[in-house]
Amino acid sequence: MRKKTPRAICLELLNQLEKADCHPDRLLGDSFKRYRHLTPLDRGFLTELTYGVLRWREKLDWSIRHLSKIPLEKIEPETLNILRLGLYQIEFLTRTPASAAVNESVELAKRHRGSGGGGFVNAILRSFIRKKEEIPYPEIDQDPALHLSVIHSHPLWLVQRWIKEMGIEETLNACVFNNRISPLTLRANTLKMGREELIEKLRKKGLKAIPASFSLEGILLDDPPPTSELPFLNDGFFIIQDEASQLVTSVLDPKAGEKILDGCASPGGKTTHIAQRMENKGEIYALDLTRDKLVFIEEMCQRLGIEIVKALKGDATKLLPILEGITFDRVLADVPCSGFGTLRKNPDLKWRKGEKDIKRLSELQLAILDNLSGYVKSGGVLVYSTCTVFHEENEDVVEKFLEGHPEFKLDRMDHVASAFTADGKSEGIHSFIQNGYLKTFPPKEGMDGFFVARMIKR
Repeated sequence: MRKKTPRAICLELLNQLEKADCHPDRLLGDSFKRYRHLTPLDRGFLTELTYGVLRWREKLDWSIRHLSKIPLEKIEPETLNILRLGLYQIEFLTRTPASAAVNESVELAKRHRGSGGGGFVNAILRSFIRKKEEIPYPEIDQDPALHLSVIHSHPLWLVQRWIKEMGIEETLNACVFNNRISPLTLRANTLKMGREELIEKLRKKGLKAIPASFSLEGILLDDPPPTSELPFLNDGFFIIQDEASQLVTSVLDPKAGEKILDGCASPGGKTTHIAQRMENKGEIYALDLTRDKLVFIEEMCQRLGIEIVKALKGDATKLLPILEGITFDRVLADVPCSGFGTLRKNPDLKWRKGEKDIKRLSELQLAILDNLSGYVKSGGVLVYSTCTVFHEENEDVVEKFLEGHPEFKLDRMDHVASAFTADGKSEGIHSFIQNGYLKTFPPKEGMDGFFVARMIKR
């Protein structure tokens, strides 16, 4: 039986992403386990193909629209993904011969869609090679939004919104930034090893590791290997977590011996970070909807040597009988969100989420915040956080919550800014704090876009 090539596996993943709400990184990890014949080079190529097609889909589709006699919407989804895969290699991978990209794509089409599909793919890809310079891309002076949408491969609705909110230049910066490959950010598990010691161990393994600018435990890796090949990962010396995500725990500011509720705990990054800051002393209740997610958190805790987390199944929008009569020193509501602050790492969100999701999510977020606030003790802390950049999911939710809950007040956070930085300097972090909220803007800070509000119960 013929072993599957990286291109064939990539097509498989792209098709899965069309049909289900899956994370590409999780699918890639599953593929690495399933297809053991893949070499490190193959894995890198598969990762590049998968994220490349997702990142540049709008620009690829624009070319297909102008080269195909069949409307894009009527092209069979699998054939469309084969075309995207072939075009991406021809347009963006200079080391891949165009002939190889065409031939492999045609073979994929024949295998999945028959000889007719192979002929169609062959015609489109060879036409692109011949007429690449003739494709009429929209001009920025005639239609700025459409130009940025196509050239920088972002949904038109998103570009139009950003231009209205922050102008053409900042929108361009955001789009360019989102299409860059991000460095990998780790969080050192200080329960087992200090950050500096871990950096030295990673460097000895040939990795380019440097300390993050603001997180006490953050480490940046430039040009990292695939996640599955990272040294020390299974030893529990670190987890993968963006620096902006790590700042959420700094805002929560947990103390050893406290009782803390993480109301939307999956996938466990913040839960385990809280445990680190508590020095593994106290109690953390980690709540989430499904048992599978809780098992993942429990396994992470075991790997990291964390012993103070109680994983509980429950709906954060509803009163929980298991928590009846219990109040907490601090409660974290790291709510489900659209994720548009993480497009650099999650380019698939550009095509899976839309404006209708923002309203739906904002209603869910307010319901979660309303419910979890009831578990905060008098004088306790309530932190609300998202990884999105839309005010409907951020400031609007907090303002509506505070209007309905006079027992809470916004903590403007300026006085705790110095606690966020690794070297005791607070100048940089002050730029994140706007109107009492912590907000990171990806092109400016070089990390994910996060929003964090800290509230105190009177």
